[in-house]
Amino acid sequence: MSNEEFEDLWASALGEIQNVEEVVSGTDGSGGEFTLRSHSLASIPLTCAVRRHLQETLRQYLWQLVTLLTILSSAAYGRHRFIGGREEEKQAKALAAQALEKLSQQAALHAYDPAGYRENYISVAQLRDDVLREEFSASRRKKVWERVQRKVEGNSNVRPMVREGRSGDVGRVWEWVGAVGMIESPPGTGDRRKSGRVSFGGASERLLEPRDEGDVSAVQKWEDGGKPYY
Repeated sequence: MSNEEFEDLWASALGEIQNVEEVVSGTDGSGGEFTLRSHSLASIPLTCAVRRHLQETLRQYLWQLVTLLTILSSAAYGRHRFIGGREEEKQAKALAAQALEKLSQQAALHAYDPAGYRENYISVAQLRDDVLREEFSASRRKKVWERVQRKVEGNSNVRPMVREGRSGDVGRVWEWVGAVGMIESPPGTGDRRKSGRVSFGGASERLLEPRDEGDVSAVQKWEDGGKPYY
């Protein structure tokens, strides 16, 4: 076969190959040489075909997958923040109520016994460590306490200010300036309770009650004109 015949035969063969659906023609990136490539998976092992199909699919839909994963991650993060925010708000409400109760109790004890309870306020740092004693995460403590602080300082019965403590440390304190409950029995007796009456800053009074309805020794008795009075 002469060279001319071979070139004619080869050209016709290349034309038939290029017309096949699974063959892709092109040029290489280095020298611009003509290339042919088949994307048929019929003659390769199953595992290689599956891997190649996955790679092609991933290459084709890469940006769509990235966008979908971004949307799903944002939705999951938003849901996590929403649920966490609700739990923090619920916890902050309970802790704010606990802090207000402690401030009110401190004001009542100071009104009852100024010598034993010389301060009618509580340090904010000490109160924070008291109500958050079961929370050990620093970031969560900070978030929850910021909510608690806004709620407590938003109460008109609480006055924030700066005071110097007994140890000489200057810090922020909260003082209860609202009405305080009257303490009927002195602190430390084991029978401390509050009555329904309130005092607006004055010293509390003790109520004299009979020990028993049938115990007449607890009631003062005198006679006037021959008639007993109790």
